[in-house]
Amino acid sequence: MIVVDASVVAFLMIEGELTHAVRELHRMDPDWVTPPILNHEMLNILAVIGSEEKSSLAMEGIWREVRALCASRQQVPDPVRSLRLAVDLEISGNEAQYLCLAQSLDLTLVTEEERLLHAAPERSVGVRKYLASLS
Repeated sequence: MIVVDASVVAFLMIEGELTHAVRELHRMDPDWVTPPILNHEMLNILAVIGSEEKSSLAMEGIWREVRALCASRQQVPDPVRSLRLAVDLEISGNEAQYLCLAQSLDLTLVTEEERLLHAAPERSVGVRKYLASLS
């Protein structure tokens, strides 16, 4: 079981440079946990892509896949603890929610967000590095 953020879920759902690695990650460790902020971040990502492609229909399908994957596995992190992490580590409130959830569940946070990787190297790891640790 791992905590993943929107950067990881986006690569699972939308073809990109890390899609193959994220699909392998999901195959090897499919028990993903996210905070509810993932919903908002994924809506933003899909809205941007949908606007660029002038199509919402495909994005709606991806949204349904995201919800099917993550809805039952979402847990709310402590907001005060998230705020403290955001201020202390100089990361966004959104980023802090992923980190707070990982800390409270004593899980690894898999992310491609450089600020998180830099701010919390003891708890966060990139996709490729985490995959290498599983091998």
